[in-house]
Amino acid sequence: MDQAEETNTKGVPSRNASSCHWTLTSAAERGCVLAPVLFNLFFTCVLNHALRDLDRGIYLRYRLDGSLFDLRRLNARTKTIERLVHDALFADDCALMAHTEPDLQIIVDRFAEAARLFGLMISLSKTEVMHQPAPGTSAPPPNVSIEGTELKVVEQFKYLGSTISCDGSLDKEIAQRISKASQSLGRLRARVINNKNIKLETKIKVYKAVVLTSLLYGCETWTTYRKYIKQLERFHMRSLRSIMHIKWQDRVTNLAVLDRAGLVSIETMIMKAQLRWSGHLIRMDSTRLPRQVFYGVLSQGQRNTGRPKKRYKDCIKDSLKYCGIPPAQLEAQAQNRVGWRAAVKKGCKSFEDHRRGKVAAARQRRKEAATASPTASFPCPNCPRVCGSRIGLISHLRSHQR
Repeated sequence: MDQAEETNTKGVPSRNASSCHWTLTSAAERGCVLAPVLFNLFFTCVLNHALRDLDRGIYLRYRLDGSLFDLRRLNARTKTIERLVHDALFADDCALMAHTEPDLQIIVDRFAEAARLFGLMISLSKTEVMHQPAPGTSAPPPNVSIEGTELKVVEQFKYLGSTISCDGSLDKEIAQRISKASQSLGRLRARVINNKNIKLETKIKVYKAVVLTSLLYGCETWTTYRKYIKQLERFHMRSLRSIMHIKWQDRVTNLAVLDRAGLVSIETMIMKAQLRWSGHLIRMDSTRLPRQVFYGVLSQGQRNTGRPKKRYKDCIKDSLKYCGIPPAQLEAQAQNRVGWRAAVKKGCKSFEDHRRGKVAAARQRRKEAATASPTASFPCPNCPRVCGSRIGLISHLRSHQR
């Protein structure tokens, strides 16, 4: 490790070349080339020491054979596999999880003791607790502490840049994504958007690279409802109109704006990202946790009766149907990475064309309804007056009753 640190160098990549490399003389710190590797190795040792022989956490039941959407296969007692999950680790960020407050307190105590033994200091001001009660139920906030200091209980917190809410909704996350993307767009306004020396094509490329990446960060794992899609679409169209300097007085449709920019709708972008991510999960090794979560369910708890909340699997199944891909063929087609990407690209293009056709047809119907002359007539049985609508006739008949 000392030898690797002594030969640690950095350079600035530019197109197909790189600048002159220089040697790093400081220790492994934030921004160092070795820092991510060292953090992973060190934290793995800490967690192995803290959580070994511990049966507290969240139990996941999964089965990798069969179709993703055939949930009845998970009811088998002998063919399913159970896995214990009690931490989610990335670099120096660690999330500990459990079903009950006592179990979480035990895990936190074990982790705090291991951190002390390895010379780490836990930032109590940044350590928070989030409680997720069952839908439609209420419970007192948990009391979890570290070395006598009670941790703050929050309704949402950030993990790896995404906002996780206690109710499992995306309301806060979508608002945060729009806020971050709006800030990115505002920073580009003076140098890029309002610069007349930059072509529109270049502005759109910058918008895709900077703004859209901030707007759709983590969208591969979203469980989207129509209201979220509408919020993102409104920001998308508002941003494109701002880049092209199109005002509402110009009466330019959203489809025309997308055609000028050469872009597709946000719904199509999310659909494409989620289908490609699902293919990546299917091709993962069977020992990887993301694939096990993708094919599994929680061992404890059950869904409420009535109409339950939408699941991520439901989004994937709907996207497959919209793209013309049979859900039963998901595993077979996704094994071929090149073929799967081509099928997703073709299906998303077909969905976007169908979506645009529906929008154009609905707009045409609205125009025809606005310009059409009334043909129906409703004569009054008590007088010669002829009303133009049924509600008008009902109102007129009341005058005869007075």
